[in-house]
Amino acid sequence: MHPSAQQDALAAARHRAFIAPRLIGGIIALGAFPFYMVGRGAASSAELIVFVWPAVPIVSAYYLSRTGDYESANVFSTAAGTGFALLVAAWTGGVGSFAAIWFAVAPLEAALSGSRRAVITASVMVLAAAAGLVSLGAVHLLPVISGREWVAVAAFGIAFAVIYAVALALSAEALTRAGSSLREAEADRYRLFAHATSDVITRHGRDGDVLFASPAAESLFGAPVAALHGRGLLQRVHVADRPAYLMALGDAAALSQRSAARFRARRDDGSDEARDAPPFVWIEMQCRPLTSAAQGSRGQGGREVVALLRELRQPRNEEQRVEHIAAEFEQAAMPMRKSA
Repeated sequence: MHPSAQQDALAAARHRAFIAPRLIGGIIALGAFPFYMVGRGAASSAELIVFVWPAVPIVSAYYLSRTGDYESANVFSTAAGTGFALLVAAWTGGVGSFAAIWFAVAPLEAALSGSRRAVITASVMVLAAAAGLVSLGAVHLLPVISGREWVAVAAFGIAFAVIYAVALALSAEALTRAGSSLREAEADRYRLFAHATSDVITRHGRDGDVLFASPAAESLFGAPVAALHGRGLLQRVHVADRPAYLMALGDAAALSQRSAARFRARRDDGSDEARDAPPFVWIEMQCRPLTSAAQGSRGQGGREVVALLRELRQPRNEEQRVEHIAAEFEQAAMPMRKSA
C-alpha cells in the first residue's frame, strides 16, 4: 500500500478494497490456466489472451500501490476491463458473447472508488463499447463462430466474472464496515471531549437549530440539555442580542469562516448561582464551520456549525458596578431630598 494511504484509515480501507479483488481474481485466473491447458491441450491465441488478461488487474493494483493515485487507478482498471471485454466479445459473437457480462461489472467496479468522475467514465466506456458491438454486428463485420469452439472459455469467463463480482461485493462490505467504525470512533472522541471540558460545546444545523449540546450546558443555563435542542437555546437568548447570535452562526455556516458573538442568555432559577445573580448571564460564543466529510453537499444552507460557549464574567461585573454606583448615588441624594 502506498505510504500516502497509510496515514488515513479510510483511504487505506479504499486502497485495500481496490487491491484485494484484483489480486485474488488475477491469481485465481492465472493459477487455473495450467489446469486448462492440461485438459484442453495447446491453447489458441484467443484463449491465451483470455487467460493472460487477468494480469491486467494485477498491474492496476501495482500501479495504485506505487503511485497512490486512487482515481487514476480506477479509470485505468475500468478501461482495461472494458477494452478486453470488447475485444473478446467482438471475437466471440458480439453482444451475445459471454464476455458481455463484463460490461455490467465495470460500472460496479468504478462505484467502489467513490468518485463520480470514475463512475461516469466507466459508464461512457461501457455504453460506447456496447454501441460499437451493435454497429459492427449490424453491418456484419463480426466473425461468425460456432458456439462449441468457446464452450470451455465461456464457462471460465463467466465463472471468473462471478468470482470477481463476489470479491467486489466483499470489498464493498469491508469498506462500509471500515467507514462505520471510523465514524463511531470519531463520535466517541467527540463525546469524550465534550464531557471532559467545562465549556459548553454545541452543534448547530444549517438552520441554526441545536443538534447537540454538551453536559456542561446544564450548569450554564440551569436547564436540561434536551431543553436546548432545536430552538431551545435561541429562546433563551435576550431578544436584543438574538441578531448577533444568529449572525455569528450564519456567517460561520454560509461563509465557512470563524465568527464570534457576545450575548445575554436566560439562566433558570434552579442554577447554583448566588441569590443576587441576574436572570440573564453574559455568554461569549466562538463558532466555526464543521469540515467533516460527512457533511456532503453544502447547498444553500451552508455547513453545520460547532460553537464553544463560556460565561463571560466581565460584562456582568460591569453591570453590577454600575448598579452599585447608582445605588450609592441615590443614597447620597436622599439627605438632600429630605432637606429640600
